[in-house]
This record gives sequence, C-alpha cells and structure tokens, in this order.
Amino acid sequence: MNRLSLLCCTLLLSSSIQASLSNLSLEYLDKGSDNESLKLDLEVDTLERDMTSESKAWQLSASGQKVNSQLERSSSLLISNATLQPNDTEATSYNLTFSKEFFSGTKLSLSNSLVDYVNNANTTQNNKGFTQTLSLEQDLWNNFLGRRDFLDLDISEKTLDYKKQSTEFQVEANLYTFVADYLKAKLDKANTQLKKEALDRAKKRLSLIKRRVRDGLSEKVDLYSAQTQELASRESYMSEMISLQSSLESLSKKIHRKVSASNILDYKLKESSEVQQVEGTIEDNKNYLQTQKQIDYLVDSSKKADMGIYPSLVFAASYATNNYERDSSPISDGVIGSDNNEVSVGLTLTWNIGSNAERLSKQAASIELNKVKMQSRKVLLSLKEQESSLVKRQSEVEILLNSASERLELANKTLKEYNRLYSRGRATLDQVIRAEEELISTQQSYINYLYLKDSNFSTLAYYRGKLREAVLK
Repeated sequence: MNRLSLLCCTLLLSSSIQASLSNLSLEYLDKGSDNESLKLDLEVDTLERDMTSESKAWQLSASGQKVNSQLERSSSLLISNATLQPNDTEATSYNLTFSKEFFSGTKLSLSNSLVDYVNNANTTQNNKGFTQTLSLEQDLWNNFLGRRDFLDLDISEKTLDYKKQSTEFQVEANLYTFVADYLKAKLDKANTQLKKEALDRAKKRLSLIKRRVRDGLSEKVDLYSAQTQELASRESYMSEMISLQSSLESLSKKIHRKVSASNILDYKLKESSEVQQVEGTIEDNKNYLQTQKQIDYLVDSSKKADMGIYPSLVFAASYATNNYERDSSPISDGVIGSDNNEVSVGLTLTWNIGSNAERLSKQAASIELNKVKMQSRKVLLSLKEQESSLVKRQSEVEILLNSASERLELANKTLKEYNRLYSRGRATLDQVIRAEEELISTQQSYINYLYLKDSNFSTLAYYRGKLREAVLK
C-alpha cells in the first residue's frame, strides 16, 4: 500500500459508530482546558462572595501584661524624707474581650479586665480588681442601619452574578469557535471525498484510454491529457487531505485526544443539518446580558461612592461594673449587675474636611458606569444589525442550495452521457474532462452552501444566546 493510500485509509475510513457535532461539543464543554479554567475561576469568585458575607464574625481578643515599677511618684514631693517609702509595685493584668460587628452598622463588645496589684513597700495596699464593660456603637449617618454594609453585600452578590454571566459568555464564545472548527473539518472532509472520487474517475479514465490507444481507437494526445488530468486530481486530493489534517489537529487540541475523520459526520444530499435553527431574541445574547449584569453592580458601586462623602456619626454607650478585694477573688461581685457601675454615652463625628479623595472616587464610579452603559447600547445595536444581515444572507443561501441541487443532478447526467458518447467515439476527451470539472465545481458549490447554512445557523444561535440549544441534542 503506497503512502497516499495509507493516508486515505487513516483519514477517511468510516467507523461503525460516528461521533457528531453534539457529542464532540459536549466533550469539549466537559473536558476542554479553556472551560475548566473558567470554572475554577468562578469557584474562586464564589468564595470571594462568601468571604464578604462572613466578614462580620465574632472576635476574641486576649492579652496579659506584668509591670514592675520603681518609678518616683509625684506624691513623694509632699512627703517628708522621714516618712517617705520607696515605690516598689507590681501589677499583673489580664484582658479578655468578645466583640462582633453586625451588618446593621452596630458593634457590640464585652470586655473583662483582671488586675493583681502588689505593693512590696506597703503590703496593706495590695489588692485585686476586676472590671467588666459592655459597650455598644451605632453609626447614625454614613452607615445608618448598616446601609453601607448591606450595599457591600449587594455589590458582592451582583459582582458574582456578573462574573457568572461573563463565564457563560466566554464558554459560549469558546463553543462557537469549536463549532466553527468542526464545521471547517466537515467541509474539508467533504471536499476530500469529492477529490477522492474525482481521482478514482481519473484513474479509470486513464486505464480506459490506455487500452483505447493500444487498440488504436484513441490518439496518444488523449493519453497525455488523461495522465495530466490524473496527476492534477492526485495533487488536488493531497492538498485537501493536508487541509483536513490541519482541521482535525485543531479539534484534537481542544478536547485533548485524537480526532479522526471518522468522528466527523458527512455532508449528504437532502440531509438535515447538525446545527438546528433556533428562535430567540438578541436581548438574550450572552455578551449583552453580561454588560447588563455589570451595570447592576456598578450602580451599587456608584451609590457606595456617593456615601463616601458623608461623615461618620457614631453613637456609643457603655455599661461598666467593677470590684476590688484584698484577699478573695473580685470577679463574682464585679460582673454586670453589681452595685458598682458606671454608664456612659457619647457621640463621635468624623468628617474628612478638605480631602478630594471621596469626590474623585464618586466621579470615577460615575464615569465607569456611564462607559459600560454606552458599551451595552453599542453591543445591542451591533447585534441587531448583524442579526438582520445574517437572516437576509441565510434566505439567499437557501435559494443557492436549491439551485445547486438541481445543477448537481444535471452535471451528473451530463458527465454520464459524455462518458457514454466518448466510449462510442462520438465525444472528445476534452468534452469529458470539462464535464467532470463542471461536476466537481457543482459538488463543491453545493457542499459550500451546506457549510454556509450550518455556519449561519450557528452564528445566528450565538447572537441570540442559544448556541447550546442549536448544537446539543
């Protein structure tokens, strides 16, 4: 078996079970590295959203400190040297605080402080103290009732929605490219088969003419012409084989396994398309929906930037109790409910005066929002124009298909008749060759129109956000 025949068997030998556009597309969506990367990115985005919703957790703060002091006291200036006692104190303190911020703009904390005081110079001053403080803070302006915090939650949720839609758009764009590669391979396979049939006819014709020349029924010029035609058919066939190999390699890279010609369905006369014609509207286009989701979260981002110019007015209230004992533990009588208590309330106003950062941030958010709105309008207008043009082209392709179908039947009849006449010496070899060239041209036109029909269907479905429905069965 020569090299050409081996290549032919490798690429064109049909298996008992052929794959299809639907099967290969499902495999690509499931295993394609492009889509796997997008899925992992979306998982990270989901975790980032969850981090925002879990950002207000309870916090535990614990600390301990020991201070040994021999510093001079200011009171020593009022005491005579005779009665002055040196300062030699030790203070050991422990602090434990539970706190939590809520999405309502509220902060609640409970702190506990235990101090063990030892005066080595005067042990009568030794004591242990415990203080417990319950405090509450509430923003009354910038984050009133948590409007800024809840806006952060909305932004994180809508940002995730945008990224989900963006991922859907990218996956569909990848699928559209894969479908285009499949259809190109299908076209190359059909052209290769046509060239193979033309080569087989050229071989048979050459064999016939050799016998006729040997029998004196044809001239040598017919033999030379037939040999030239056979070589040209062989070259054309090999050229199509190379193109088919390239298309199959492109598909193989996308699904990470070898794709052979047997995995590609054949173009056949009057057979239904592998790409279904689907109904839909341009407003369902994945790219357009992506811009709408982006606008949703940018609107909230702009609102947050607006809030940035307002001051923070924090109302704070605290309730504290304490107790001191010389020998026993001071904790039991120092907790909340003790007679030793203190209540405090206050307001704290924080306002950035003379800073343009908030104003500039507001302007930047507004510009970004308006830019995306403009892009969204342009995307929609462009898609509507492309859809209108494509629908018109598709109606023209249908007319061409019907015409090519009729022309194909006539071309087959013409070649068959010229072969019959040539065998009887009533037609020239040139007439036979021209009839065959016309048949090949008509076959290629018909296949190209089928390819255009499939391409138009897939593109139209892609514009309408329905590509999966068009190719998956």
